Amino acid sequence: MEPIRNNQFSSPHSIKQNIASVKEESFERMLEASMDEKDKKKLLASCQQFEAIFLQMILKNMRSSVNEDGFIQKSFDREIFEGMHDEKIAQQMAEGQGIGLAQQLYKQLSKQIITENNK
Repeated sequence: MEPIRNNQFSSPHSIKQNIASVKEESFERMLEASMDEKDKKKLLASCQQFEAIFLQMILKNMRSSVNEDGFIQKSFDREIFEGMHDEKIAQQMAEGQGIGLAQQLYKQLSKQIITENNK
């Protein structure tokens, strides 16, 4: 395990970057495993995870476009809460109907599994 350096987690931005990189690595490993094992259930889960990450990015950008003059002041705690809230909403959206991105990815990638099985 990598030692924690001074100020590594000192800002919300650095924490968000670390979380984003972990999610990307997790998605990549999950996608590679599902393609290697030719497991369509894992492939669908990988596609839903990708859609959740995409939706979370959209929600984050939508939130950043809102004027900050509000009842509750902007703080580190609030940023963490909003990030966690956006993540949960994005996961629930992707597990349901979502925006159709996961289904389109699954449709395209599952063709590769079928093609590889026929070789």
